[in-house]
Amino acid sequence: MSHSPDTEHYPSKTDLEMAFQAIRKAKVPQIPDVILALRHELTQPEPDIKAVTALIAQDLALTGQILKKVNSPLFARRAKIASVQQAVSLLGINRLVNLVTAEAVEQLLSDAKGAAHVVWESIMEQARVAVTIADLVEGISSEEAYLFGIMHDVGSLIFAELLDNYGYEWVLRFGSPQSLIAHEQTSLGVDHPTVGFLLCSIWQIPDELALAIYHHHADMTQVPDTAKVRRLIAITQLAHYLIALSLGNHERPEMLAYRDAARQELDMTEDHWSGLCNQSLQGGWAV
Repeated sequence: MSHSPDTEHYPSKTDLEMAFQAIRKAKVPQIPDVILALRHELTQPEPDIKAVTALIAQDLALTGQILKKVNSPLFARRAKIASVQQAVSLLGINRLVNLVTAEAVEQLLSDAKGAAHVVWESIMEQARVAVTIADLVEGISSEEAYLFGIMHDVGSLIFAELLDNYGYEWVLRFGSPQSLIAHEQTSLGVDHPTVGFLLCSIWQIPDELALAIYHHHADMTQVPDTAKVRRLIAITQLAHYLIALSLGNHERPEMLAYRDAARQELDMTEDHWSGLCNQSLQGGWAV
């Protein structure tokens, strides 16, 4: 993951060093080699469809998981996708590799226990809402929204392992993310968006997703002026608001700011907005 000359929107060296210290104390799993190889292929001037297909197909367990995921109700395909080759043909390389990466990360992290399990369940709920939102707006595919949804709070899994009562703090402060970030800063000198940014670098997640993860709790007036980054942040902030709505703590100032900025950024129709709110109020984000 290479940084642009404009470093204003990136973590400082000191913050990254603190994030690295936090990661070293926790048990961070290694991303599978196949994901690193796929990500490398995407950096080529002309990614090779046959190479991508072969890389995925060589891991039979991953192939099965991908076909199950790609055909799940979450993505609401019109017709069943029966093979990796068909998935590449219908989705394209970028969308498929994003889905494969998300599935690999999910497999790495889904056995979280204790406080980490509380955080993981919340992350997966936000990922599902992000996919639903992405289907209603332009510019972000459902697969990219899913990968971002899984990755954006992954730094919090590190804190759940390192800090006592983090699961309680996560739930208590869900409607006020800045207070959670302050708690993290006080406890370990770093916050989960910075840790998430560093994990993206280690796992070779695209730079735009890493930047969006770093800024996903920021005021929209202060985030990078890059369309994809802004839309990813808007999607996750709106997802956060919608879950807060389902929990009844959506009237907090940060949640209202998320709602208003995200609606403006995503230019969502009233019908789509009403549908999302109704789904939240009816508990529509559960598995």
